[in-house]
Amino acid sequence: MTEKITMSEQTKINLNQAFELVKHEIQQKLKAAPAVIKAQTLHLAKTSGKNIRAKALIACSANTDGMTTQDAVHAAAAVELLHLATLVHDDIIDNANKRRGIEALHKKYGKKTAVLCGDYLMCLALQLASSVQVRVVEDRIDNLLPGYLTEICLGELRQNKNNKNYRLSENEYFKTISGKTAALFQASFYIGFVLSGEPEQNKKSYTDIGRYIGLIFQLADDCMDYEATQKVSKKPVLSDYRQGVITLPLIYALKKDISLNGKVEGGIEPKALKAAVKIAGGLNYTHSIIDKYYNKAKTLIENLDTNADKKENMLLLLNKSTGK
Repeated sequence: MTEKITMSEQTKINLNQAFELVKHEIQQKLKAAPAVIKAQTLHLAKTSGKNIRAKALIACSANTDGMTTQDAVHAAAAVELLHLATLVHDDIIDNANKRRGIEALHKKYGKKTAVLCGDYLMCLALQLASSVQVRVVEDRIDNLLPGYLTEICLGELRQNKNNKNYRLSENEYFKTISGKTAALFQASFYIGFVLSGEPEQNKKSYTDIGRYIGLIFQLADDCMDYEATQKVSKKPVLSDYRQGVITLPLIYALKKDISLNGKVEGGIEPKALKAAVKIAGGLNYTHSIIDKYYNKAKTLIENLDTNADKKENMLLLLNKSTGK
């Protein structure tokens, strides 16, 4: 028999207000950190990302009257703090100089301190998640997040293992991005669904939509690495390639143009590589995969048994994930 948790009556909040409260809560948590880690969290508080995962969770948490609750705010803030923790650790692995337009934490305070700050943010996220009230014990947010965090770590491990592996298969690539990027999107949609009170039959649709949007987000970012200027992408052109990260446009190009393998392994100028990947069809192919997942997600959203406003918000998130 499933154990129930009694939920207290919560004030209903409109979605725009909820999102503003999420941003405020993240800032408050960063600025109220213990003295031993406060300099580092204050540095991180100087800037913020797009918070697309928080937007997704808030949108999915809307109930039949289009409103949400403070619990969704706490859950969304927890997801974004967890995401921030992974970024701090990513920057150490990649030896990145900047993050979100400011000096990367490890460059300013050293790697050891940055690792520990990332760990602190993970703990903070889980602590915040534990405050969220749900109807069913199995859906406790602090029980759900560790599993998704495991998937993120496994994705990063796969990426690290395959660094500069120019024979990386498409299948292994999708295993990597399903963990390192799509998992937290899927978590956001799932948690939003849990808090919405919608029927159990809708759960798989929400988790599938989250996964598809996460995959689209990563695939679009992979294309941007070859298509956008540094000014637009806010990171060096071909930064993934320079770091030895093999993405789908290159995987496809290497499969179609055998001569490209030797050029890549021997060292090729970025401008020449961009041209070769485009000529081999790597970008067109990746965009076709984006379109495939886009259409799958769009169909699921349109067929969801929920209100029109919620569907519209989810479609906006889907369109945003393409980077267009």
